[in-house]
Amino acid sequence: MAAHRDGDPDNTNLSSARDPGRGYHDIGGLAAGPIEQDMTETRPWEKLSVVLGNSLGLKGAKLVRTDEVRRTREELGVDLYNELGYFERGTASLATLLIEKGILDKDELEARMAAIATRMAEEGR
Repeated sequence: MAAHRDGDPDNTNLSSARDPGRGYHDIGGLAAGPIEQDMTETRPWEKLSVVLGNSLGLKGAKLVRTDEVRRTREELGVDLYNELGYFERGTASLATLLIEKGILDKDELEARMAAIATRMAEEGR
């Protein structure tokens, strides 16, 4: 469930309650209701996404930079940003950045994702 401000479930209200120029993704310090205290186990793909992102940003690799990853997260748009979970946003932004840099091919990535989805459906996952 995405955090949202009272009366603004889509985090799109840029009223006087928000600072001018503050993006929809920038909810730091704003009231977001109660904190969900149930902890969930991190799934293997979520751990892998963090490792992959960190590895691509290491000094030797320097394929991605923190500011680039932040930019691509912010460019997801309000609907997608609020629909995706934390790790999904990170993975989507990293994929966008790697496509921009020509490291990944968008069509090949989409074909691979479709093949994985088909396999998972066949396995009943």
